[in-house]
Amino acid sequence: MIGIVVGTRPELVKMAPVLWRLDARRIPYALVHSGQHYDYNLNAVFFEDLHLRKPDVVLDSIGKTDASQTAGMMAALDPHFDRLGLSCVVVQGDTNTVLAASLVAKKQQRMLAHVEAGARSFDRRMPEEINRVSADHLSDLLFAPDDVCRQHLLDEGLPQSRIVLSGNTQFESLAFAADHAKAPAFDVPDDFILVTAHRQETNEKPALTRLVDLLRRLPGRKVFLVHPRTRQSLQRFGLWDALSAIPDVALHEPVGFLQTVWLIRRSSAVLTDSGGLQVEAAFLQKPVIIPRDVTEWPDLVQQGRAVLVGLTENSASKATAFLERFSPQAFATSGRAPSDVIVSALTDALG
Repeated sequence: MIGIVVGTRPELVKMAPVLWRLDARRIPYALVHSGQHYDYNLNAVFFEDLHLRKPDVVLDSIGKTDASQTAGMMAALDPHFDRLGLSCVVVQGDTNTVLAASLVAKKQQRMLAHVEAGARSFDRRMPEEINRVSADHLSDLLFAPDDVCRQHLLDEGLPQSRIVLSGNTQFESLAFAADHAKAPAFDVPDDFILVTAHRQETNEKPALTRLVDLLRRLPGRKVFLVHPRTRQSLQRFGLWDALSAIPDVALHEPVGFLQTVWLIRRSSAVLTDSGGLQVEAAFLQKPVIIPRDVTEWPDLVQQGRAVLVGLTENSASKATAFLERFSPQAFATSGRAPSDVIVSALTDALG
């Protein structure tokens, strides 16, 4: 039995094509949800949008720290992996769910496969970087989305025999969403920059203060989908009122995947600290402004699809200059669907 472990929005988006492919080929699998994202707009709505069946297991993994959340997930996953009799565990990305499931799988001597292997920011201060590197070095099968990620794995000494150049499953999900996109319940201006921010480092007071200043200085209207954790941090640090007072910033709750794609397609640009949303916006040929100093997708910056502006006094001017010189570029996609490559490799490995 193959076990697919997910826990957050990006995992659901990027694993959906693999689940569709398993269903189409009638390959049995168990779907396990760690509960890392438990808010409706970050979790349940994605099952609905992506036409996914309900998980076989749903955990309650809310923790106050990365360590406590990861430890709690490990303890909860341990008996379920045994009960389900998993021969292989498949994880995606760089979340605490990925690290917890990877550690449990290998401690139980189960095959481990990592989708989106080899992505690197090279910043070990980021919890996500620790998670993705650890998962890669534990995995028996490494599904690299592109040649850059594949080379990162080789540079770290991982054997070629474990690495499969699969392509990016996110593009399959985006193709689906483009055909099913729907408008959010709130009014949207004709011309706007879509904004999201959720990372741990963004939720520290100095970074959030500079983010509010960036949104104040950046010309044009902004639609800010405020992550629950970011809202709490803004309120805790006394920044919520200052953000709310900016006249050209509209604040809204997060929305589902189909609504997010609708917003991206109608935006003039996307400002986000999300690795997943960076790729989605770039795929849809929108300029991507990243309020960070590093990204796990440096090729987007090298190709002129995105810009790293950090969070400084110069961030707004860097972003404005990038928007003025931006030229849309289409992604070249060809060959087998990434999900087909992944499912075929899994079934071959399992015999």
